[in-house]
Amino acid sequence: MSLGVVRVPLDSLVFPHRRQISFKVREKLKRVFKNLSKAGAAEVCIPCTVEEAEFGQILAHLGLSADQLRRTRGKGQKDLPLLTEIRLSCLYGEHLVAAAKGNKETSLIVHLFSADLLDPLLEIISTFSYETQQSDGELYQKIVESYHRDEVTYAFCMGSLTEPKERNMKMLMRPKNLAIVKALNSLLEIPAMMEQLVLGNIHKWLALHIDEQIIHYLNHISVVWKEGICEGKKTLIQSLDIDSIRILQFRTPTICPGDADTIERLFDNGTLFPSVTDSGDRDMLRRNVLSRDIVIPSFETLQENIHYVSFAAKILVRHVVDKLPLCKSSKKRSPTIFEVLSSSWAQHRYLSPLRSSV
Repeated sequence: MSLGVVRVPLDSLVFPHRRQISFKVREKLKRVFKNLSKAGAAEVCIPCTVEEAEFGQILAHLGLSADQLRRTRGKGQKDLPLLTEIRLSCLYGEHLVAAAKGNKETSLIVHLFSADLLDPLLEIISTFSYETQQSDGELYQKIVESYHRDEVTYAFCMGSLTEPKERNMKMLMRPKNLAIVKALNSLLEIPAMMEQLVLGNIHKWLALHIDEQIIHYLNHISVVWKEGICEGKKTLIQSLDIDSIRILQFRTPTICPGDADTIERLFDNGTLFPSVTDSGDRDMLRRNVLSRDIVIPSFETLQENIHYVSFAAKILVRHVVDKLPLCKSSKKRSPTIFEVLSSSWAQHRYLSPLRSSV
């Protein structure tokens, strides 16, 4: 349990096990600090261990009792006591300190732990140090959920993206792109599907001005998987796994016998949907997957379709649409290709057949 939380000058932090400072990691963390500063917070925390005698010195220096110091947990940065003239041994965070200095920060928040807890703390850190980075889909969900609600989480998640992906995410979150965001959010109920989301492609989607087609396909993914395959059962939707989605995407089982045979075999040996163990649910999934008379969709099939549709979109803009009006406002979007083309046609307008002179 934490002994308390304090603010500490950067120069007071000591790292027993020195590391080489990675430029890329430091620059990424600098963006985290920048985002937090914009949000009016700086809630980056580093754990430090203190010996019993050292803890007594800290209490005396702050003029607090042990109970008063414990009550600092959960307080905001401005309400935390500043601990100076005492050097603290940090478990990790050397990159954070380097990034903070680069962002002209002067202090960081430190969680104080008893040195008696050092071994279990190091074991926990070691256990989770091999965790993979959060996927774009996981970060997208946290950004959407924290937008205008939790500025600290929003800043952290934005800072966890690469700079191009952060720009794309900010572009996508503009009010004029709300319809696409709503369509994307309908897929949040399928966590495994969101694993495929690649935020680096978003700017390419928006640049084509084919919002209707993108929204339609996102809704198509949602309907096929949630209603067509899982029949609306939330427990099954939550049980879908990314490996099964990758196996099934691009397949057309009612049209291609090879796809149907492969799907049957992978259901039989348990490769598909291994977390679904109920025989009735597995039979239903098998039946619904095998009855698909379309390409089973996913984010990857969407990206492939966009790749091909982009050629048609560019040809229309270059040779059919005189000029596509562009709007740089964050609230008002530019008209889509469909809107520009459809505005040239009135209802019940027909072409008269040409009379032959022969």
